[in-house]
Amino acid sequence: MAGEQQRADDAYRAYRAAVERMSASQRSGMNTGNAAAQLRQAEAASNAANDALRATYDTNPGGDRDPGGGGDTGPTAEDIAAAQERIRVAAEKQRKDREAKAFLKDLFSQYGGMDALVAQIDQLVRDFGNSPDVLTGKVRQTQTYQDRFKGLIGLQRKGLTDIRNEGEYLNLESQYRTVFREAGLTNYLGTGGTQNEYDAIANLVSDFSLSVNEVRDRVTDAQRVVAETPQEVRDSLQQFYGVDPAMLTQYVLDPENTTTQIQRRANAAIVGGFAQRAGITFGADVSERIGAFVGGGEDIRGTAIEPILTEVSDIQKATRRLADIDKTTLTEEETALSRLDLDQGAREKVRTLQSRERARFSGKSGIRSSALKRPRSI
Repeated sequence: MAGEQQRADDAYRAYRAAVERMSASQRSGMNTGNAAAQLRQAEAASNAANDALRATYDTNPGGDRDPGGGGDTGPTAEDIAAAQERIRVAAEKQRKDREAKAFLKDLFSQYGGMDALVAQIDQLVRDFGNSPDVLTGKVRQTQTYQDRFKGLIGLQRKGLTDIRNEGEYLNLESQYRTVFREAGLTNYLGTGGTQNEYDAIANLVSDFSLSVNEVRDRVTDAQRVVAETPQEVRDSLQQFYGVDPAMLTQYVLDPENTTTQIQRRANAAIVGGFAQRAGITFGADVSERIGAFVGGGEDIRGTAIEPILTEVSDIQKATRRLADIDKTTLTEEETALSRLDLDQGAREKVRTLQSRERARFSGKSGIRSSALKRPRSI
């Protein structure tokens, strides 16, 4: 019986040690899986030793239950119940911790640009627990998050609530990328998924306050001048407004330049450039007036202006000789404005020259009509 008592005492001490290890693991935040397994094994061993000791007492009811004088009688039912509850609580915490870590991993994957925090997931759960709401709040306080969602934070600071959360902001980013991709400017914002790209979009959203549709309109104007037009159009843009075509996209996205102004200048550059191709020279002011007339507030293409320029060139050639004879100056701009009826003075000037030309061919050639009626002398 003494041997059974000793084994029961040893098993109970092993069980108590396992309980301590379990508690230490919980306090440190370390993985409690191994400690929990050891605790279950120690509990089972202690229960088995106690069962064997009780069986010995049952077969020797008159024997001394504590021949060694004070041996440990093993865990009570309360001890076992408390240990089981600790095991359950530890297992539940482990489950919630795993779910919290999976939540953060998925969240960072959706956001993109959060690599710096991926390595800190375990630490975040240890420091702030496993509540998704609490963890989300803590993540928003990090510098990594504030850099990633600079545009969203900028809108919130301005009191603008059109974009209410990260999900809507991510959708907005996607729309901006689509605009530039469709315009053939895939890399204008920077390499996808980098902080440079996130910053470029943040500038459009927060600093420049340009909507997706406004960006699309502006980029379209830039592409009309750069990608779809001859060199003369780009030259006109440089000559009229000092805008380097290579920097045109940046120019049109500058919030200080209004959409209407950008459209007017793009149309003027197209008019001036195609005029050069037709051998005609226009300045910025006349090009803007013609562009506004032809476009009527809409974008124009070279195909719309070419027939008009051809007619202007023909009129200019026909009236130039008359102007030289009359020692009158008739500029190409005046001819164009007259053709489009945009300048009354130019219109009168062209009409006068054309009237004089008709007069020269009306029979006033120096031969009197009466001379044609005289009979011949024989």
